Formats: sequence, structure tokens, C-alpha cells
Amino acid sequence: MFRFVLLMFLAAFTLTAAAQDDAKQVATEALHKIAPNAKVQSVSQAPLAGFYSVVADGHSILVSSDGKYLIEGHVVDIAAKRDIMEDGLAGVRRAALAAIAADKKVTFAPPHPKHRVTVFTDVDCPYCRQFHKQIAEYNKLGIAVDYVLYPLPIHKGADVKAVTVWCSKNRNDTFTAAMNGEALPVKTCANPISEIVSIAEANNITGTPAVLADDGTMLGGYIAPDQLAKRLDDMAATPAAQ
Repeated sequence: MFRFVLLMFLAAFTLTAAAQDDAKQVATEALHKIAPNAKVQSVSQAPLAGFYSVVADGHSILVSSDGKYLIEGHVVDIAAKRDIMEDGLAGVRRAALAAIAADKKVTFAPPHPKHRVTVFTDVDCPYCRQFHKQIAEYNKLGIAVDYVLYPLPIHKGADVKAVTVWCSKNRNDTFTAAMNGEALPVKTCANPISEIVSIAEANNITGTPAVLADDGTMLGGYIAPDQLAKRLDDMAATPAAQ
């Protein structure tokens, strides 16, 4: 009996894996008819019947299971009051965040954090500076903030400042000084900046600050401490979408 059940399980798993492969092939072929060079990052069953949820080059789209139709934009689940296009993106971003080791972040955290966010930040970004001015308030509300340094090309010299922060003996203090606009002696060393930039670009993170929850949900740009705490509390109280 056990052997029979095991064989049935393996057969079901094989069919599921085969179905996933077919879905990826259908979605990839359909997408490449429109965007030949697009890189497909994930394919899964969409909440919308008859469609696959596809993430390609950091963008979320829906592709019909017959490969004839493609939807791009916002598709709102009215009952749940959420954009289902965010689901696939969150999964891809979650994997990307998991790939960033703790020693590649500049972390400001309370002793026993209730929530944790990752913030792609640029030391020359005005809203990034406003966010960091309130870091004590975020921490007081139980929010740990993991900064990853993402200098934008529109800010000339921001890349040099990011490397200087990373190569400093006390990164947290130097980061705060940079955010306060202080002039810092340039330093260089091995650093993860280019890796962070590549991760951001692959996930269509084009601006700063970009605040992400642990599950990969994009929470937005600058968010006031009390608003961020409420958003995280609400997410924790709401079951994850299936």
C-alpha cells in the first residue's frame, strides 16, 4: 500500500513538473513574439483563470494558457483589494532579497525587531535622507531597516560616496554622516555596490528609496514611520495570497 501511494505521489509530482515546464514554454514563446530578448524570471499559475503569471526583466505580465493573449498593467482583485500583478513580482523580489547576504547591508535595528524591511538607498537622494532622519522612529516602532547601497546614475558622484561608506571602519556612523551631507574622505575597497545595482536593475527597481517587505512586496518610496508600521502590521495580520 505504501509503495502504491508513493508511486501515485511521484506520478502526480511528475505531471505537475511537466505542466510547469509546458507553462513556461508557452509563456516564453508568446512573450518572445513581442519582445524577443526578454528574460523570463518566473512563470506560475495566475489567480485569473486561464492565465499564467509571468515575470520578465522585472516586469509582471499575464499570458493566456493558449499563448494568444498578453496583459500588462494593473489587474485588481476587487474583493481582496489588491493588484494580482504584484504577486509574481513579490516572489521574484523575495528570492533576490534572500540572495543579499547580511554582510552586504548597513543595518539599523532595535534589539527585538517586530518587522524588517530592505531599503534600496542613495546617499544623495533627498527622500532617502528624509527617511534616514527618522531612523530612530522606525526602530522605536519595532522596524529593523536593512539598507543596501544603490547609487543612481542621475546623482553624479553618488557611487563614490557609496563605496566610501562601505569601506569605512564604522559604516553606520559614516552612512549617517553622508546622509547629513557631510564631506567624507574618499575610500576604496572591495564592495558589493555593483552587485546591488545589478539586483535592483534585474527587478525593475529604478528609484530610491525603494522599501521592500521580507516577502518581496514593494511598499513604495518614502513612507512615514507610523504609516510603514501600520502597513507592516496589516500585512502580518492578513494571510498571504495563495
